[in-house]
Amino acid sequence: MLMAPQTASAAVAIIQCHHPRDSYLILRRAAHPDDPWSGHFSFPGGRKDQADEDLLATCIRETAEETGILLSIDQLQQRLVLEPAGRLLKHPIWVQPFLFTLPKPPPLRLDPKEIQGALWLDAELFQTASLHQNVELLPGCLCPAYPVEDYYLWGFTYRLLRSILKMDQANMELTLSGHKI
Repeated sequence: MLMAPQTASAAVAIIQCHHPRDSYLILRRAAHPDDPWSGHFSFPGGRKDQADEDLLATCIRETAEETGILLSIDQLQQRLVLEPAGRLLKHPIWVQPFLFTLPKPPPLRLDPKEIQGALWLDAELFQTASLHQNVELLPGCLCPAYPVEDYYLWGFTYRLLRSILKMDQANMELTLSGHKI
């Protein structure tokens, strides 16, 4: 599904820690029947509220609500390029990613209404190409994915993490009913 460029209406925090190893915070979304991303792995974040001054404020607010982490502007490393999310789920949205660096993983206070779990994904392990797979996560659609616990990291979050880690994009082909998309 192609999307015309638009203004982002949501933001995510990509939170990186260097100690004890390079890692990224990944959340497991709670199961909700009306949520197209129900049960998926994601970065903290969400849609902009009217009260949010801008998408950075959205990112900081959503991260605090979902994880209890209070991000600050001095931890912001980079505002990344707008990215589309939800194209394969037929819920397209433009998202503004922000990269933050923390010295070490902080304690988490997860909101159980939104988040069922969290983990710090080891960057070195994620960069091991042999651990990645093409998996049919949607009917007739093979998606590049990385196994995590009892599911897969795939789609928007997978693409962003590969991009940040400057991994080869050539092996990220999506196929739908045998055709590259």
